[in-house]
Amino acid sequence: MDRKILIVDDEKNIADIIAFNLKKEGYQVIKAGDGEEGVKMAMEENPDLILLDIMMPKMDGYQVCQQIRSQTSVPILM
Repeated sequence: MDRKILIVDDEKNIADIIAFNLKKEGYQVIKAGDGEEGVKMAMEENPDLILLDIMMPKMDGYQVCQQIRSQTSVPILM
């Protein structure tokens, strides 16, 4: 399975647990630690799915979603 999932979450422990379980299922996982990095990685990495936290520093999940959505229609779970 070559599906790529981007996890955008400022809580490293949560992102690590999610990434661990997704990798066990065969997904390629990339992580971003804040909203700005998440937008950048979404544009550079072209993931198949984005798992997006809402409450983050710099940019909240709603702002991140809005910026990503203006450039791509990748599925986003918040």
